[in-house]
Amino acid sequence: MTLRNLPIAFAAAALAAPAFAQENLPIQGGTEKFKLNLGAILNQNDTSVRLEGPGGRGIEFGLEGSNGVKRDTWSTLASGTWRFLPNHRVGFQSFSTRRSNTRTTQQDLVIKDETIPAGTELSTSAKTDFLVFNYQYSLLRDDRVELSAMAGVYGARFKFGFDSTTPPRDIQSNTTAPLPMFGIGLDTFITPRWSFSTFFEGFALKVGDVKGSVSYIGMSTDYMLTRHFGLGVGVSAVHVGADATQDSGSQVKFDWRSNNVFAYGQLRF
Repeated sequence: MTLRNLPIAFAAAALAAPAFAQENLPIQGGTEKFKLNLGAILNQNDTSVRLEGPGGRGIEFGLEGSNGVKRDTWSTLASGTWRFLPNHRVGFQSFSTRRSNTRTTQQDLVIKDETIPAGTELSTSAKTDFLVFNYQYSLLRDDRVELSAMAGVYGARFKFGFDSTTPPRDIQSNTTAPLPMFGIGLDTFITPRWSFSTFFEGFALKVGDVKGSVSYIGMSTDYMLTRHFGLGVGVSAVHVGADATQDSGSQVKFDWRSNNVFAYGQLRF
């Protein structure tokens, strides 16, 4: 390069610098098309269960207390949104818990018309699959905040198992609690890289033989390390109450509360 070409090179570099800087800025919250979170969640569970057989015999007990399944458990977390129009998004969130334990019962248990006497070595299992789909409409959106109204479907499948050899018992029960939910969410964009989010959803309804209620609240914060990748942490709480009558005539009544702490990696496009 000759000296007379240096001014042209400097001018080209000066013009290209803003475009290069813009390309490497993080995708600011409220402008992304796709957002995907993948991480781990610690669930602290508190479950009250009553399983009645067709004869109506049963006893209500705390699943984590009298039968000793773990109160705390780790699982994977997945959530995301697709912004198909500037003010319109669809989102999802999913996680599962799997807990089991074997313990000698301290009192007689009546589960679905069957009696498990005190002193029995009882294996107990509890599985929960949690899934939420929703539609989000932005009531207010600018470079500082996004306020959204939400409507969607909450689905959770609960499975309980009780097994012993002396006396021989194999009791299984499951129920699904599909409920509509309505709520509101607020995203605050503190800087182009750093955002804070909070939401609340809930509803109560009777659908067929299932009567239930759900409330779901949470908050999180994330920080973008590069244009497309960031890290985040958050907390949430879920409360589900349900009373379901099954085809066999047996009934499942439960009250499930879960307080959660989670961390995730985030992709934005």
